[in-house]
Amino acid sequence: MSLTPVDIENLPLALQKLGISDLPQSIQNRIQLVDACLPQTQCGLCEHPDGCLPYAHAIVVHGEPHNKCVPGGQPVTDAIAQLLGREKLPATSSKWSIDPVTHRPQEVRAIIREDDCIGCTKCIPACPVDAIVGTGKHMHTIFTDLCTGCELCLPPCPVDCIDLVPIDRQLSEEQRIAEQHHLKERYHTHLNRVAEQMADATLDKPVVSVVQAELGSVIHNKVEVSEDDAKLAIESAKLRTKIKKLEKQLAVRDNPKKRTELHTLQRQLETLADN
Repeated sequence: MSLTPVDIENLPLALQKLGISDLPQSIQNRIQLVDACLPQTQCGLCEHPDGCLPYAHAIVVHGEPHNKCVPGGQPVTDAIAQLLGREKLPATSSKWSIDPVTHRPQEVRAIIREDDCIGCTKCIPACPVDAIVGTGKHMHTIFTDLCTGCELCLPPCPVDCIDLVPIDRQLSEEQRIAEQHHLKERYHTHLNRVAEQMADATLDKPVVSVVQAELGSVIHNKVEVSEDDAKLAIESAKLRTKIKKLEKQLAVRDNPKKRTELHTLQRQLETLADN
């Protein structure tokens, strides 16, 4: 069983900017094969926040190192090396231990501590496979069967109510391929929906991801937002959220350790603002 090749002619708008359909057929084929090796978690740990296909494109077209897929670990790194005839490289290390059976990093799934959830909805658009459901001011839930453990829902949560839980499972090659195909389809559906929402002039929502920043540039024909600028804006938003949380806690009860942490975060925010 092999992963169904991505439909180059009908990619979501966010991925069309790669210009894959304009490349020679042989290059397109190699990109598809590399993409099929990747786990489709769309986690961005390879420094491509818009997903696995952009990383595959960068490997083939720009000669980017093929060992940057953290969740895929050594098996994925070796598979790409063999596919492209490249030298074997050690996979980028993960903060999770290596599973002795799969030789990939330990798989994790996100869960929401429902008693602590305030229903802010900020985690929902961050999930690349739409595994989180909920409405404003109501408790949210994560479908663990759909969760990829990408960790992208953690930074937006203002109350830190999302935990990562290790899971143990053994997948056959056929099961893993089927799962990757399903995750890819869900990601493309997610991107298409986001594009439709951003093209709707009646909606006025803040940018919550690098993908949306780039889509905003394409859809509204504005000055292109660079990846560095988008990352800077997101990092600043994260710092402001942490600062507000600490300020609220200190308003109730003073704590020297938290006050020191607050001053550190404020300095970090000032440094980002000067960049």
